[in-house]
Amino acid sequence: MKKKQQKHIIIACIFIGAICMIISGYNLFLPKHSVNNTILVDEDTNKVLAMENDKTKMTKTETEDYYYYEIKDYERDLAYSWKKKKKKNQDVSVEDSLFIEEDLRLSLDAKTDDTEKINEEVEQDKLIITFDYHGDLPLDTTVKINVRDRFKDGEKLYLYYYNPELDQIEYIDHGVLVKNGYVEFQIAHCSDYFLTAAVVNDAVNNPQSVNYIIIGLAVVVFILIAVTLFQSKK
Repeated sequence: MKKKQQKHIIIACIFIGAICMIISGYNLFLPKHSVNNTILVDEDTNKVLAMENDKTKMTKTETEDYYYYEIKDYERDLAYSWKKKKKKNQDVSVEDSLFIEEDLRLSLDAKTDDTEKINEEVEQDKLIITFDYHGDLPLDTTVKINVRDRFKDGEKLYLYYYNPELDQIEYIDHGVLVKNGYVEFQIAHCSDYFLTAAVVNDAVNNPQSVNYIIIGLAVVVFILIAVTLFQSKK
């Protein structure tokens, strides 16, 4: 092969390689909108109602004050929903606001560094909730999760948060009621939370009422032990 031909082949290879690199780089920076989504549109109003892909299906409705996102996570076999308060003078189309399915996804009992910390510090049975998105949320944001496989209807659960910066468990709420297999609670930011039917004694910010219950139970146990020991001496 002549040197001139070899030179042309080398130049062609470099040119083709450069094009491939440009295309690859472009794909890396494509927005989430580019995911192959199926869009469901209301024929009467021409509004986008839902979006579906291989991982999830998200259906969105709205009232005067709130947006509601109902999510079916096929990949993780989960069902949950979000309620977010509308911002005043917000001018975001329903279609645009549906392209956030990755940020709204969550996992139950996922294995991460933070969930390992929770399992190390909290021995009792619990359901750990990990959000894909970590950060602040708009005010009055509520999440609703199917927990029928873990808790019974009518149970009142304690909600706790793991603070990774301080490496501590923090109390959030003790009135999370299981209703029709679901729990619903409000959070100000996404991170790692867990639900449990028992009090976490070492948690920070436990309310006084919970502390009084713990003290009361400890007193009852102490009295029972004392009575038992007294009777055994007779």
